[in-house]
Amino acid sequence: MSSNDNVEWQLADLVDAISAEVDRAEDTLALKSYARKVSFAIKKIALDVEVTMRHAPDGRLFFRSLDPGGSSDTLLRLDFAQMLESQLVGMRRPLDDSTTSAPLSTLPGITPGEIQALNAIAIYSVDDLLRYTRTSAMLAEVSRKSGIAETRLRFWRGVPFVSALKPVRGAPGSQVVLEGGNFGAARPADAEVMFHGRKARVLEWSGSRLTVEAPAEALGTGLVFVVMNAQPTNVVMWEGTTLDLRVEEVLAGTEALLEGEPVQVEAVLVNRGTLPTRAFSVQWSVDGEPGPVLPHGPLEPGQRSTESGLRRELKLPAGRHTVRFVADVAGELPGLDRAALSFSRILEVRPQQSLVVGDYRVPSTLDPLLMGPVDGSNVLGLVFRGLGRRGPKGTLVPDLAESWTTPTPVDVAGGRVYSVTVTLRPDVRFHDGSPVKAEDVCFSFLRLWSLDSPWLEAIMRVHEVLLDGPRVKFLLWSPDALEPLLTLGIVPRSAYEADPKGFGHKPVGCGPFRVESFSPERVVLRAFRGHFRGAPRLDRLTVLGVPDLDRLGERVEQQELHLAVMPYDDAWFERLTDLGEWTLTRVGEQLHVQVPGLLERDPASPDVNASASLWYLKS
Repeated sequence: MSSNDNVEWQLADLVDAISAEVDRAEDTLALKSYARKVSFAIKKIALDVEVTMRHAPDGRLFFRSLDPGGSSDTLLRLDFAQMLESQLVGMRRPLDDSTTSAPLSTLPGITPGEIQALNAIAIYSVDDLLRYTRTSAMLAEVSRKSGIAETRLRFWRGVPFVSALKPVRGAPGSQVVLEGGNFGAARPADAEVMFHGRKARVLEWSGSRLTVEAPAEALGTGLVFVVMNAQPTNVVMWEGTTLDLRVEEVLAGTEALLEGEPVQVEAVLVNRGTLPTRAFSVQWSVDGEPGPVLPHGPLEPGQRSTESGLRRELKLPAGRHTVRFVADVAGELPGLDRAALSFSRILEVRPQQSLVVGDYRVPSTLDPLLMGPVDGSNVLGLVFRGLGRRGPKGTLVPDLAESWTTPTPVDVAGGRVYSVTVTLRPDVRFHDGSPVKAEDVCFSFLRLWSLDSPWLEAIMRVHEVLLDGPRVKFLLWSPDALEPLLTLGIVPRSAYEADPKGFGHKPVGCGPFRVESFSPERVVLRAFRGHFRGAPRLDRLTVLGVPDLDRLGERVEQQELHLAVMPYDDAWFERLTDLGEWTLTRVGEQLHVQVPGLLERDPASPDVNASASLWYLKS
């Protein structure tokens, strides 16, 4: 035997081959027994085969007989005694059995290729075919090994089979025709047609055609077969199709719903069925008041709608509101679960916490690179934050920075410098949602060298600003050179470079409030919900620029303001003190005037705006 003849095999192949040899041997022994009046039988076959074994990725085991001279630690030991006594004896026919031994070529319509496929698994005659296909499981196994459709085997054997379903999919409760053969002219008493494990109602029965009503529970894809004389036919697949349109949710675009603020609501509309819908209509309603009926196009199976009619912008007053969305308003789609076609959501809209501020300082820009530190009481510190801030005792503590190192002397070509490395907080984002990165910090400081700003003298004490991975390294001409720069407002590089001149009117910072609109006389701020110290309690700040002291004082007297920052003046201090309606605090040359109900704002704090996310008005 050449090595080319020694191919891999599976255990089932070996059993098939031995079974075929046993068949031939027993035929020979039976003839000898009949002729000589002496019983001959095979009692036991034992094989010890040295093999190599391979475990395929799909889980199957493959064996190869050992080549001459080879060695292996795997010994395959087979004992066929039990099989021969309990199985093969019962399947052998006596010599006087009248069962036909006609060749396979006598089967109706069989092809040479089918004969060859059956011979390959030791089926050489009609009798062999009948013996090897006695049960449904045996039929399925012969079909698998030979590659011949099970319906062909059933046809030759004369047992019931299903060749086709018409249609192969449909709605539960609809009529389905099973085409096949050997069903019999009349329905046997115990015969059933099964759809997805449920009994179908039989409407018509003939030898080759059955008409049934698909059970209501036959949803999705499942098996269909006929049971006759306690034996199932071959199985075929049938899909129970449905039209299942559902409104699953109404989503609100923001967690905090504020009176007068626009909120986007969106309905989640999905076709969970297996059939496409026709066009239909949809409708929104708010507090029972219906909106316009809107058209909606067809929706495919498994598809979630993205049409514009599923979204709506609302502006609601404070209070509790019911928003409802309904699909198929006019009932164009029959057979749907009407309860699943609508969804209601309760929206709690709270009053806005708004603060009106008057300030004698009128900003011409909100560009922190052109203005002073953010640790003062002006509007800049509400929009921007620096690497550090002034703590309660006036010392610098981290703000956007998580930490910084102690200045370390380093010798460079120009002399001795001091190295300080700053590590940023990982949870800080700008108002546009982008993270605050080391690149933004470097850009903010490097930009100062090219600007005529209040920072020019301080930045000249810096030798170099470098990226150090996710950190920033400063090389300083003196150990304390970084301190005055730590309160510089950090800007996002991408937004600043996109419009350097316009940035101050449409700024993007990382403070507790974002700019909604800007003019020197009126700055409107909105709460930035993504602020790293937490969402502000106040929803809106309006900062009015009033440079005239008397006009600013009069607006305080007329109770147009909750808070005012004024130049200190003895006369106005006494005048407002006499009114007794305000909390007055002198801070250097400034007078801070605020209503007693404004809490968590400490005018005497070195960085009064650092706690702005905590400010609120007591109701």
